[in-house]
Amino acid sequence: MNLKLALLLFYRRFFVLKICNWCPFTSLRISAYRSMGVKIGTGVYVGFNTELDTNYPELIKIGNDVTVSHHSTITTHMASPATGPLSRVFNTIKKPVEIKRGAWICINATILPGVTIGEDAIVSAGAVVSRDVAPRTMVGGVPARKIRDLNELEAQPFKNSAQD
Repeated sequence: MNLKLALLLFYRRFFVLKICNWCPFTSLRISAYRSMGVKIGTGVYVGFNTELDTNYPELIKIGNDVTVSHHSTITTHMASPATGPLSRVFNTIKKPVEIKRGAWICINATILPGVTIGEDAIVSAGAVVSRDVAPRTMVGGVPARKIRDLNELEAQPFKNSAQD
């Protein structure tokens, strides 16, 4: 590894990610992620201890009004630095990730390379998303599967159980 790449990865991995983990101000966390190369829209919230890919941050695009909750992971590549028989069989995967307007990534969710999260979609807590999520859809589980179509919720009146 050359010195320039080593310094760049140090900046991204140590400086930006570590600063973001303790920074109490969302706007500063967003600015730090942007300095890494992540494309982030307006009105975005990124929680504490969120891991955004440091090798290829320029492949991450987060639209306007998105929430990425605490402890979530967004990765654009999968590879092993080890040189063994498996490294010859499985090639490095490097694909962009896009989270479209209004999506909500709940706590401790993982988004894998090549995934697009549609507009106003919800990824439930702890989900591992390996396939695209349609707009206005809720997914959850490992691997993530469709839980419900959020368009159905608009047809039902909201019932607040606290008022009963």
